[in-house]
Amino acid sequence: MSAALPHLPTDERLVTEPVSPAGVRWRRIALVTAGPALLVLSFGVGNRWLALVGCLLLAALGLAALTAPTVSALTVAVQRPPRVAVGGVVEDVVRVRNTGTRPSPPLVLHLGGDVLAPVHTGVPAIGPGQVLALRVPRTASVRGACATTEVVLEWADALGIVLQRRRAQVPAPVHVHPAPAAGPVLPVPAPRAGAEDLAGVRPFRRGDAPSAVHWRASARRGAGPAGPALVVVERDTPPAGLRVLVLPAPGEASEEDFETVLRQAAALVLTALGSGRRTAVLAADGTARQGVDALDALAVAQPSLLALDVARDAAGHDGEVLLAGARGWRSL
Repeated sequence: MSAALPHLPTDERLVTEPVSPAGVRWRRIALVTAGPALLVLSFGVGNRWLALVGCLLLAALGLAALTAPTVSALTVAVQRPPRVAVGGVVEDVVRVRNTGTRPSPPLVLHLGGDVLAPVHTGVPAIGPGQVLALRVPRTASVRGACATTEVVLEWADALGIVLQRRRAQVPAPVHVHPAPAAGPVLPVPAPRAGAEDLAGVRPFRRGDAPSAVHWRASARRGAGPAGPALVVVERDTPPAGLRVLVLPAPGEASEEDFETVLRQAAALVLTALGSGRRTAVLAADGTARQGVDALDALAVAQPSLLALDVARDAAGHDGEVLLAGARGWRSL
């Protein structure tokens, strides 16, 4: 395992862990066996040209083994913004330091193993004691969170025959939030005791609190083809307390609908950050997260059973609780 060096910054890691090849390395097997096979064949058929080619292949393998560079003193650190939305681009600043006494060979650097799209880039030779900083753009393709990223350094001899890889897990935390969607149509919350800031009425929509129905105005409108024409009271002043967003429980929404809810919740949180409206997301641990902490909770959210009493307690007397579902948001 890679470790931090005591005389270097704590975010740097020594890249020394070998990378095992995935599957059978047919190219290396062919190169190693071709020379001896040609020599044996040349003795059998008496062809000097085959013997010459076999000797040249063996000489190339020996030269590659003798001249293959060894890298054991490179450290890597990665810095990046801590948050990004799905579809955004993060610029990883990769710092490669040569702590040895000999120049490093040209390298290929691979970044992956996290919630960002994997990339690779070339790294020129680094002199002893020198530090090279690279800016590597990476796309946030899926939401999630990670604490580290996997760095793989790859190099070869001058003939490209002996290929070596080393890797390390480097600290690089990031949260990928859901990309905000258009703000959802929110239901009318239940009226507060003593509230007189009436703005008017509008037709009842799915999710509106039953206590927000204006029964006298609904009775005056009568019944329509689809049933009673209910209307609800809208108010000039929204609830002053905390708005708590509760995500769907397991089985209440499909995977696609759940991701849509997360995007709508992200839009509500971002709008609240700009307007000053206090909005929180009820996280999986039962805490009401506000601000950027709410976005971090959405980045790792999964359908889970949450106690609605906890949401009501967090909202308080002057707040409201909005419960998300496949058919939209409703007020509790």
